Order: sequence, then C-alpha cells, then structure tokens
Amino acid sequence: MNGRVASNVIWNWAGMGVSMLAGFVLAPYLVHTLGDSVYGLWILIASMTGYFGLLDLGVRGSVGRYIAYYRARGEQSQVNAILSTAVAILSGVAVLALLATGCVLLVFFHLFDVPADQVAAARLAIVLVGVNFALTFPVSVFDGVLWGQERFDLINAIDIPTAVVRLGLTFWLVRGAGDIVTLAWITLGTTAANELIKLGASFHVDRRLRMSPWLFSRAQAAQLFGYGLWQFLLQIARQVSGQIGPLLIGGVVSVAAVTPFSIASRLLAYASQFAVAATGVLTPMATRLHARDDHVRERRLFVEGGRWCMAFALYASIMLIGFGGPLLRLWMGQKLAAISLPQLTVLTMGETLAISQWLTYSIILGKARHRAVAIASLVEGVVAGVGGFYAARFWGPMGICVVFAVAAFGCRGVFQIVQACRVLRVPVGDYIRGALVPPIAAAVLPALVLWATLWWRGPVTWVELFTYGSAFSVLYAGVAMVFLGGLQYLPRRWFAVVGQPAVERFHG
Repeated sequence: MNGRVASNVIWNWAGMGVSMLAGFVLAPYLVHTLGDSVYGLWILIASMTGYFGLLDLGVRGSVGRYIAYYRARGEQSQVNAILSTAVAILSGVAVLALLATGCVLLVFFHLFDVPADQVAAARLAIVLVGVNFALTFPVSVFDGVLWGQERFDLINAIDIPTAVVRLGLTFWLVRGAGDIVTLAWITLGTTAANELIKLGASFHVDRRLRMSPWLFSRAQAAQLFGYGLWQFLLQIARQVSGQIGPLLIGGVVSVAAVTPFSIASRLLAYASQFAVAATGVLTPMATRLHARDDHVRERRLFVEGGRWCMAFALYASIMLIGFGGPLLRLWMGQKLAAISLPQLTVLTMGETLAISQWLTYSIILGKARHRAVAIASLVEGVVAGVGGFYAARFWGPMGICVVFAVAAFGCRGVFQIVQACRVLRVPVGDYIRGALVPPIAAAVLPALVLWATLWWRGPVTWVELFTYGSAFSVLYAGVAMVFLGGLQYLPRRWFAVVGQPAVERFHG
C-alpha cells in the first residue's frame, strides 16, 4: 500500500511538474506575443467561463469519492449505478453550459472595456471555451472513475502528453495578438481528446464497469447531490478565490493590471498544486479507512501527514518569497517583476497555513464531513469578493492581495484545523505540537541561511538561480529529516490516541 501511495504521489508530481513547466514557458510567450491587453482579455475570458464548472452542483467531485467507497465495500453494482447516474446528470449540465455561454456573451462586453479590434475574436473565443465545457462535462466523470480506482498513474500518463501537445500547438500556431481564437481552438481540441482517452482507460482498467440509462438510480442521484451540495459550495469558494481577483482588477482598475496579478497568483498556485498532487492521492485511502471504521489510522494520517505537509508549505513559501524577485526578473522582466513581487509576497504569507492543510481537506472529504468546511470556504469567497472590491477601489491590486491573504489564513487554515480536530477527536493543542511546531522550528535555520546568502549576493542568471535553489532545497530537506524523522515531538498522551501499534512502529 505504501508503494502504491508513493507511486501515485510521484506520478502526480510528474503531472504537476509538466503542467507547471508548460505554463511557466508559455506565460511569457503569450504575454509578449498577444500583448498585455489581449493576454489580460484571455485571462478574463477564462475567469468568466471558469464559473461554468459550478453548474454540476458538485456531482463530478462526488463521483470519485463514492466509487472509492463502494469499491472498498466490494459493491460493483453500486459503482456502475453511480457512473451511469452521474453521466446522465452531467449530460443535462452540458446543455446548461451552452445556455450560460450565451449569457456571458450578453454581459461580457458591458463589464469590460475590450479593444474594438478584439471584439469579434473575443466573442468567438468565448463560444469555443463554452463549447469546451459543454463537451467535457459528461466525459469528465471518468476522471473520477480513475481517481476512485487510485489509478493516478493513468490519469497523469494521459495528462502529461496532453500538456506537451497543447504547448507545442500554442508555440506553432499562436503568432500574434489576433490569435486568441486559435488559442481557444487548441484548448477545446486537447481537452476533449484528453477526456475521451480517459473514458477508454476507465473501461480498460475495470472490465466490470458498465454504463447504461437503465442503471440510472434516483437513490444514487440523491447521494451524489447530497455529498455534492457541500462540494458545490467548496467549488464556489475556490472559484471565487481563484477567479474573482482578475475580474475585480479588470473591472475596477484596468485590464492591463490583470497581468502582473495573474503572474503572482500563478506562481503561488504552482506551490499549492504540488501539495494537492501529494495529498490528493490520500483521499481515496481516507475514504477506505472511513468505510472500514479504521479510526486509529485516520488519526495517525492526520497528525503525521500534517507534519510533512506543513514542512512542504513552509519550504514552498520560503522559496517563493526568497527567490521570487530574481525569478520574476528573469522570467518576465524588471517591469512586471517590480509590480508582481509585492503581490506574490503578501499572497504567499496568507496561503502558507492553507497549503499545509490540503491533507486535512482530503481526510475530511473522505469522511464526508465537509459541510462546515464548505460553509467556511463560502464565507472566504464572500469576504474575498466584497472585501476585495472595496480594497481594489482604495488600494488597487495590493489591497485585494491583503484581503485574499487574511481570508485564506482564517478560513482554509485555522478553521480547517479546528474542524478536523473536532471530527477526528484530536485535541487542537496536540495537533499544533505534533504537526505544526516541529516544521516551523526546522524551517528557521534554512530560512536564516537563505536570507544571509541573498543579502550577500542574489542570483542574476538562470544557472545561479537553479544553483541557489538546489542548495537551499538540500539544506532544507536535511534539516527537515533531522527534525521530523520521528514521533519525539508528539505529546506522550497522543500515543493513547494513535494506539500501541504506533508506539511499537516508531519506538521499537
């Protein structure tokens, strides 16, 4: 089992790495090829249509969880019923996506000041992106099928070539500011192909998998919507947090100001995605533990895994804040770097604790106890939207960054810890001492060394940046292994919670 988890994490990291590298290489090319205004326009189109994902009311997020749950119980008929019911529901959602595309066309050009020579191209791009969502809604269920079967190797073996092909087509076909429609066609074609291949892979992996209109079940629909309702609220909050920033800046400040903010957000998103890639593979495991009432292993996973997640979050944050300036200057140029770096620093400070809690989120999802977390995330979205609007009017993009950082720290950080401790019956103090204090202590020395090194001389070339980053990574990993290698930081009474097997395993 540990081998499978490690393999899944490696595959997910590989997928994230390729996706991140593709985006890293592509972003400056698109900024310089399309121009600040047209690239900002593309970001706005993606932000507006990104809300289409909410139309499924959380059904897609429910599919993987219930497939993992019923597989753990050996109930194949229920697996097939979940699949067939979800496809039927999402086929109806595809129609809603087409209608929503028409609504976007009606309001988009009233909300944003689109250059006159880009209006026709923007209209067609919106249509193509909307069709992309409509086509992929039903077949995206098979992402959940492979996820529930813990076949992250197949998911990434399909996603990685897709990212490479999309990158190659973009460099080949996108040549100027008028090619925003070409970019939309590339997105549509590669995404549709990706989902269709996953459909075939799902039936190949599970030969007993069946899909038929006759397997539609109202009971399974109620299950999907019951779990998915709170997943839907989570999606709303995550969409608001991820998409409202560019919309607020584009509407209140200017379209051009979207670009530096999106660059800072993208770098931070990469760090978060790596955490998701590592912890997301544990959600099916957490679901199995819940299905089998294995509470001891659930608690061990929460505290021991949380310690390493916090260590990664601190590593990513120190890297972003410490190397953000040199990276942005080399990547995007001095002008954009000067604007993006302060925004990146503020966003990172707010997101550190939230990034450390992705494992906590996975465990809560596995236990289907995500209602309170969904409400907290919805509160975060409201705070980010309303607070961000007023902050943008008075303080511009930096005001939005401060509001977003505070909301993330409180809702996805502090509250999520408290809620998980309550659900798993772990004292909050024990979690803090066992999962948060050791990584924070371990990060102090590497952070001081990095600060002193950058004060002495910062990297000015890509080779130097890579060298500095590699040296810091080795130092951080070594210190973290020393500090976090055992259970000596856990309070003794925790052993009464995790059980005697944990004592025997870690203390001989």
